[in-house]
Amino acid sequence: MTNEFITFLAAIGAGVVLVALAAFWWINRMPSVEREDAPLPLFGGLTADQSATVPSTPRAPVPAAVPAGVPFRPAPAPAPAQSASLPPVPPREASPRPRPVIREFVSGAPEQTAPAADGWSLDGLPAPATVSPTLTPVAVAPATAVMNAAGVPGTMVEGHALRYSVPADGTLQFLPGRLEIGSGLDANREIRFVRVDGPDGIEVTFGRAEGALYKHIQLRDMTVSRAHARMHFALGTWYLQNLSQTNPVVHNGVEMPAALERPLADGDRIEMGEVLFTFRER
Repeated sequence: MTNEFITFLAAIGAGVVLVALAAFWWINRMPSVEREDAPLPLFGGLTADQSATVPSTPRAPVPAAVPAGVPFRPAPAPAPAQSASLPPVPPREASPRPRPVIREFVSGAPEQTAPAADGWSLDGLPAPATVSPTLTPVAVAPATAVMNAAGVPGTMVEGHALRYSVPADGTLQFLPGRLEIGSGLDANREIRFVRVDGPDGIEVTFGRAEGALYKHIQLRDMTVSRAHARMHFALGTWYLQNLSQTNPVVHNGVEMPAALERPLADGDRIEMGEVLFTFRER
């Protein structure tokens, strides 16, 4: 090994030693940095000296020991507390359905009967509170009723959309056939026909105007004409005739032309205004 190489290695070693000493001196001459505990963002800003207060969920009480042979019944869960700002909702009462008013009368004499006990007026609406229940409305029977059924007692049915009279049992003869009401507030009621002879034979008329007792059905719909339709009984069969030129009579879904007459069969559907009838032979 030559002297030049040994001198080169000694120079490199001296340089390394000098760099190490310089680095050691530089580190020792700078002031020390004091560490501070900073908030930990992952734990909601709590430091090492702080503790978080976590609300604990109340646990159900542990049931006491149950004697052998006695079935265990857990206590019912407590009802949820209702907010003090919301008042309790009272239960909703169903509104009563208007019922037809039935009034007794005697044909050919002034009618004096008390209003219905359920408090409903003749038009199907609640009676005013100012009307005294002791008052007795007076209604005079039509003049034609005196000739056709004078002195015959009966009842007047005041429905929501129609009005008709029914004789007392045992006074007039019932005829075969009837009409079932299938729509509106008067649904599930039926109209029976009785024998009351007149100048045009045995017939029943329909319309918005008033008519003879036991022979007329008054319909209160404004789409019904004053004289709307007519049914007459001949040879054991009922026939339907349209009397109106402006408002239709619908028979089994088909409008009847004016003055047209058709025989009725069991199950036929008849529409007059808002009232739907179903004809029954018996």
